[in-house]
Amino acid sequence: MSKMLKVTPGDDYTLLVEFEHGNSILFHMKDLIETMPYSSLKDLSRFKDITLEEKAIRWPDPVPGEAALYPIRLTVDNILFAIRE
Repeated sequence: MSKMLKVTPGDDYTLLVEFEHGNSILFHMKDLIETMPYSSLKDLSRFKDITLEEKAIRWPDPVPGEAALYPIRLTVDNILFAIRE
């Protein structure tokens, strides 16, 4: 699988994921944000606060008291699985 090179979050809760060899995916997260693990990302500024790890997109840990699972990460496999559904 190609390495993720860049991720650009959009105002419409999309992620433009760019890979080596010129491939990219535009992933719509609107429905996913309605689920428990990602619900803290409803705040658009929080959604846009991403870090690219070797094999995942990561958001900062929520402040104590927020309903979320730790850590909030999204791997390429998660994205591909969601697209298949």
